[in-house]
Amino acid sequence: TSTSTSTPQASNGRTRLEVLSATFISARTGWALALQPCHQTGCPRLKMRKTTDGGRHWSPAPAPPARVAGYGSLPAARAVSQILFADARDGWVFGPGLWATHDGGRSWNRVGTRGLAVQDLAAQDGRVIATFGRCPPTAFGCSWFQVYSAPVTADRWRPVPATAGSGLVGSVTLAAGTGYVAVVHPPGNPGRPSMILLAGPADGSRAWRRLAPPCPPAFNYDAVVAATPHLALVADCASEPGAGSQVKRAYFSPDGGRTWRRLADPPEGGYLSEASITPMGTTILLTGGRSDIYLSWDTGRTWHTSASLNEAAGLAGAGFSFDAAMTTSTQGFAIQDGAIYRQQMWFTYNAGHTWRPVTLH
Repeated sequence: TSTSTSTPQASNGRTRLEVLSATFISARTGWALALQPCHQTGCPRLKMRKTTDGGRHWSPAPAPPARVAGYGSLPAARAVSQILFADARDGWVFGPGLWATHDGGRSWNRVGTRGLAVQDLAAQDGRVIATFGRCPPTAFGCSWFQVYSAPVTADRWRPVPATAGSGLVGSVTLAAGTGYVAVVHPPGNPGRPSMILLAGPADGSRAWRRLAPPCPPAFNYDAVVAATPHLALVADCASEPGAGSQVKRAYFSPDGGRTWRRLADPPEGGYLSEASITPMGTTILLTGGRSDIYLSWDTGRTWHTSASLNEAAGLAGAGFSFDAAMTTSTQGFAIQDGAIYRQQMWFTYNAGHTWRPVTLH
């Protein structure tokens, strides 16, 4: 007997794309980084799609001549996994390599990083910041990082003073000209704080400082931070994971991290890797590995899930994890990793109460 594999196709014969990452600059305009699965040398192929109607329809857009991170043995400078646009002209494809466009995606150029891996990136108000790390070829388990900054319109990256250190970068965010980086030191690092929260001017004009982290020492496996345009912050941290669950804590700061108050504990199911908060600070979204999407519509007093994601949440628990974010006060998206045989991108237009699936071709 023999077996064969085939590229997943929709009922109309068009090849389904596996979405890796997405970014929106408004309620209507966004881009998706995807791959086209195949079973030939040189596969999978990187694809780009663009929407101008809030994710309901997508059309082809030029993709950089990069390879997909995690497939084969590739130099870190050439492989990518994520996408972010700052505006209609300036965007980046990264993780661990770095490519940039300054003409709306019509052309892309590879940006040199001196052998460092780009771990995370954030952009707002004419500035982009990123954490560059010294990492193994897989870009996991990075032992050192530093924050770099550049104007969104040019690839003039410069290191930011007082931002180099050891630890695992959980997230990078930027608001009102201020950048924030959440870092954890897992067990086995005696004498080091369990969580570090760095903050400072996104343009690197002054040295960054350490904020007092709100999380207890035991919550040192994962940490993420998200910000509103008015510098209200939500910070989330988690303890050692086990058997598909993880004890989590959530905190809110109304003043850019000077003071914190504890929120209701998020559900333990799944692992923590992402946090998102709407511009007014009322809706908070959390998700991660093997996790449902947890939503709070009252700034962390209570947490909920959406029945419209029940089937997808079951897949998440089996390993097809969510990546998700809110893009406006009511609109957000979620990507289900590796769920190529199903409709793997989801959109909400009512702050996460209901979600609708979309398949990209």
